[in-house]
Amino acid sequence: MKSNIKKHNSDSSKIILSIGMIVKNEEKHLENCLSALKKLMDQISCELIIVDTGSTDRTKEIALKYTDKVYDFEWINDFAAARNYGLERAVGEWFMFLDADEYIDEDVSEMVTFFNMPELYNKYNSASYIIRNYFHEHSKVCTDFLGSRLVRLLPGVKFSGAIHESLPQYFPHGVFSTVFHHYGYLNDDKKVVEDKRERNRTPMLEEYEKDPKNQRILSLMVDVYSDDEHTERFYNEWLEVARNEPNHPYRNACYAGLSGFYANRERYDEALDIANEFFNVDDAKESVTVVEVYYIMARVYMNQDKFEDAYKYFLKYFDSIEDYKSGKLGMMDLRCKPVNGLQEYECQEQVMKAARCLFNMDKYSEALEMLERVDIKEIIIPNLRLYLNVIRDLVGKTKDYGKLASYYEKILDLNDPDKESLILYLMEEYYIDHESERPEFIKSLAMSNVDGDFIKLMKILDNPYDVNMMEKLQELTDTVSIWSDGFSELTYLDMKYDVDFSVPIEKMGYEEIRQQFPLIAKAHKDFAEVALKYCKYEKFTDSIKKLFWMISALETASLSSKELPNDEKLELYNNFVASLADYVNNIYNPELLNPADIEVLPPLHRFGYYMGAGQTMLSCGDSVGYIRSLKEALKYCEPMKDIVALLLKEFEENF
Repeated sequence: MKSNIKKHNSDSSKIILSIGMIVKNEEKHLENCLSALKKLMDQISCELIIVDTGSTDRTKEIALKYTDKVYDFEWINDFAAARNYGLERAVGEWFMFLDADEYIDEDVSEMVTFFNMPELYNKYNSASYIIRNYFHEHSKVCTDFLGSRLVRLLPGVKFSGAIHESLPQYFPHGVFSTVFHHYGYLNDDKKVVEDKRERNRTPMLEEYEKDPKNQRILSLMVDVYSDDEHTERFYNEWLEVARNEPNHPYRNACYAGLSGFYANRERYDEALDIANEFFNVDDAKESVTVVEVYYIMARVYMNQDKFEDAYKYFLKYFDSIEDYKSGKLGMMDLRCKPVNGLQEYECQEQVMKAARCLFNMDKYSEALEMLERVDIKEIIIPNLRLYLNVIRDLVGKTKDYGKLASYYEKILDLNDPDKESLILYLMEEYYIDHESERPEFIKSLAMSNVDGDFIKLMKILDNPYDVNMMEKLQELTDTVSIWSDGFSELTYLDMKYDVDFSVPIEKMGYEEIRQQFPLIAKAHKDFAEVALKYCKYEKFTDSIKKLFWMISALETASLSSKELPNDEKLELYNNFVASLADYVNNIYNPELLNPADIEVLPPLHRFGYYMGAGQTMLSCGDSVGYIRSLKEALKYCEPMKDIVALLLKEFEENF
């Protein structure tokens, strides 16, 4: 976003800026807010006025560390009244307000320059700065809004509006590129969100009843109810007014909001009707809202599988983004509402969707070219999933497996374990799901010059008769750092060739251990046989983690053992049951384990408890107790019915 305030340097000794805040129980944010604000306050002539509306936590204590101008105000359900209480005590030439959950950016140089130069700040009567609203813990998932938060203290200046209060904005109006980071929307507690809506609803309804044709008030009314009926009602009332006031600053926000509302509810024809009507005003295409309208239209057409139309609007969206970045679009709309589609992560997402359109239009090379628009260094994890899914499908069509290696190399260069894990998952998934393509897949990746662990695995697979294969497997096994994805095939090879797996087991957590074996069983029909030979009890009893790894392998092997002869099945089942019972007795105090308390254990552990109890009863000659224990075990782990059935059959035949 371009600033229209030029930079100069100077000094000023009198109070130029009064900064006002209202607070209540803000100890979570206030220290961070004020410590960030201090960078600005230390460099300009200013004062900080804080009005407390009834805090019961450490809010006032924190505030007094930064200013002695802390005042109490009895809350009367009127934000403007509370703001005005502080405003009345301001002595600066200018006034700025913010909230406790807003933190000014590290770079305050533009504001410092502005308020130190009389010849500069005297040219303006009001100004906005960027408020960046965060909706996700990932710092790039946000929207930008031009908060009209600064005004020259001319006679009669005061706040209006009991809720969503505002100051008059006189021209000339300046726009700062300074960012205030707002974290107030990060709360995902639905009750907290709904409580806030209810708090806002009564004062907003009072304002609405006084002025039901006010576009600003209507723009706020669409957010004070959570149900579609009320939201649509106020959107339509707003639309009726907007049609009669086409030059009103809130007009464009109505069209973008209502079109998005219909699109999100799959009312696609209505969404497109409203989007097309947006362009009825001559200068609509010159406003920043055009970005969001194209953003919506492309999504609507894509959701209807109208890929050529969708692609056309994706291109319009990309052009409008470039106009926005180069300062060609009017910014007035951003003073009314945030505009969707402006952030880099949103643009990335549209690139992926445009590539998907091209894929569905059988334009595979163009789809790959489209993906080149994405800077993989900046891509966020959800978008990387979209990105890699398109890559996977393109590889499936083109059989250009080398592409996977090139993308793997790009991600390795980022040194980001989370992103590396995603590409490993993709390559592993493709390898497992395309059995007939595996030889060509292996060879293509093995021939690449990428220096990554997955490529090393492909090189081993490409040369299965290498006399040094076991040594290479052991070396790779001991050096792989990420076992969450990508290396189930390496685990299988280690088991098949009896390679020591102790080092990776120590690196693994619960999920890494549990998720590998179903993938191996899916990829290799002989997994049960391999697991039976590899999982010898004496190799895995020196730690609980090793024992857990073994029973996880034996569990999956038992569930995929249909191809084994009955004698090998029986051996496998007995090994699994004995290991599981031993594991349960090791992690729980055997003296405390009894049927009355067993209900609190996970199903597999309950199964192990009863199977172990059955084996004990059998060794004591209690055949009735043995059968009862096995049947009890089956109640808690139905997938193990084949194991129980075979063990009962063996018992009947031998006893």
